[in-house]
Amino acid sequence: MNVQTILITVAVLLAAVPALAAGEKLSFKGVELGSSLAQIASNPKFDCRVVTTPIADKVCSLRAREKETIAGAQIDSLFFFYDDSGLTGITINLPEVNFQPVIAALSEKFGTPGLKTEAVKNLKGAAYENRIYRWNRPEGSLQAERYAGRVDKSVIRFIDETAAQRNQQHRALLAKNPRQDL
Repeated sequence: MNVQTILITVAVLLAAVPALAAGEKLSFKGVELGSSLAQIASNPKFDCRVVTTPIADKVCSLRAREKETIAGAQIDSLFFFYDDSGLTGITINLPEVNFQPVIAALSEKFGTPGLKTEAVKNLKGAAYENRIYRWNRPEGSLQAERYAGRVDKSVIRFIDETAAQRNQQHRALLAKNPRQDL
């Protein structure tokens, strides 16, 4: 094999990597958007309860003494949101110091994200550049925000974009005919 053939082969393989990542379904540790509540509810690491939010009827969170990581970084909190159709969202809160390594791992798994920046200020008026990364898929999106309410906290959100609309329609139907909620 000559050098030119090797270089062409390497270029073709490298070009295929983003295409493979772009096809990756949105999931966290094997839990995909749209998956059944039973997958998390049966896990003793999580506590599930009924809620009323725009995207969910039930939420499962990591129990107080349980620990979880993302890309090797410790997570502060983890929430799975469900409605009748399955998992509608995942929210992961983590220390900001771990944000860049997590973004690198997410980019490796899901491909190159879109990037938006915005200026934010802390309570003392100091300015920071917030970086918001977004991966879009047919089943939803993944958004990673460097500063989430505080400059020392970051958030990663897996979102089923149609969940709020489905949930609103379902609740409107029940309000019109409460007998269907038996």
